[in-house]
Amino acid sequence: MNKHKQFIILLAAVALVATGCSKGSTAPSTATSAAPAASPTPNVSKVPAKEGAAAFLKTIDGVKGQLDQKQVSEPKKVSSSLVSEWASFEDEVKLKYPELYVKVEKFLTPLEAGLTQDKLDFALLGQLNDGLKGALAELSTSLIENKGAVNEAAIAGSQALQEAAKAYNKYVQEQGNQMVSLLEQLNAAVKSGDLKKAQEAYVAARMPYERIEPVIEKFKELDGVMDARVDDFKDEKDPEFTGFHRIENLLFVQKSTKDAEPFAARLLEDGKKMQQSIAATNIEAADFVTGVGELMEEAQTTKITGEEERWSGATVPVIRANVEGAQKIYDLVKEELKKKDAVLDEKISKSLSSVIEAMNSLSPVGATWNDFGKVEKAKQVDLKNKLEALAEPLVKMPGTLGQ
Repeated sequence: MNKHKQFIILLAAVALVATGCSKGSTAPSTATSAAPAASPTPNVSKVPAKEGAAAFLKTIDGVKGQLDQKQVSEPKKVSSSLVSEWASFEDEVKLKYPELYVKVEKFLTPLEAGLTQDKLDFALLGQLNDGLKGALAELSTSLIENKGAVNEAAIAGSQALQEAAKAYNKYVQEQGNQMVSLLEQLNAAVKSGDLKKAQEAYVAARMPYERIEPVIEKFKELDGVMDARVDDFKDEKDPEFTGFHRIENLLFVQKSTKDAEPFAARLLEDGKKMQQSIAATNIEAADFVTGVGELMEEAQTTKITGEEERWSGATVPVIRANVEGAQKIYDLVKEELKKKDAVLDEKISKSLSSVIEAMNSLSPVGATWNDFGKVEKAKQVDLKNKLEALAEPLVKMPGTLGQ
């Protein structure tokens, strides 16, 4: 794990404990979370969320016993097993209980990361484990009692949200078209041999893709090919490693436009397939209002570490595109949201403005960007906290709109 990620992870864990994580507690919006050391969600056998949550609670009790004894057997394997067990049912939780999903993640991600450290902080890990147990207990109760899930039927039955869905489908199609156009420019720039032009074209092509990330699960197979991280492969030279980030490595590390040519051509073809898939897919209101809060949580956990744009340093432009996509969703539903919870609406609006202002102070809008890894740590943390403050009300939006 690189030092930058360690900094974010340790900061996150300390912040959570400082706010008093205990059984049944959750972190307030000022607390920070952290990216796990593991790679993105692994391929695991799926189980129903009710069964998964009950089993996970037992696992966490077992981890607590080890932490209390200050003797964790193979802690890195324990961390990996936590990743896998959560992955077996997290997708269902993410869709039906987005707010509880984020509560679990607040404690789970720094716990997973903390278990991979060379020297374990048992007091810190114990408190994170207790906080996780409280969040899981709340989730398990909700699943058993079948209460608190997002009311998809109410969202689907709202005339205002049906109109919002029509507009959002059009927006996603526009972004898909723009993505293909920019991928064509990237392909041409790579073929030209102009490295700087190719690097700028790479970042530009990322933007429309990142704006539609709240619904990228609709195109999971293509997403897995186009946006995979090197963590999922043997190394950066693995022939199976393709897409944006293979090109990123070749342009920013290897500095080779020639080697990037076949990957740029492949990415363009996959982009055209996604464009076609977007045109053939109907995105429901519940899909995008549920996905937007979780995306902002991901932005302030994994993306803020520089994990996604580790070679280009274009973390701020990518997060800016995520925020632009989130703002589009908010703009489409805000009148309906305001009717149901004016306070929540105002909180989202203010948090959006705060995040945008912070991003613009860190990196220019346009074809150039400042390497996020070179931004002073205090400013990185400030952006992370502002993203968390935005994620917190956004995950409440689906439940509110479904009232």
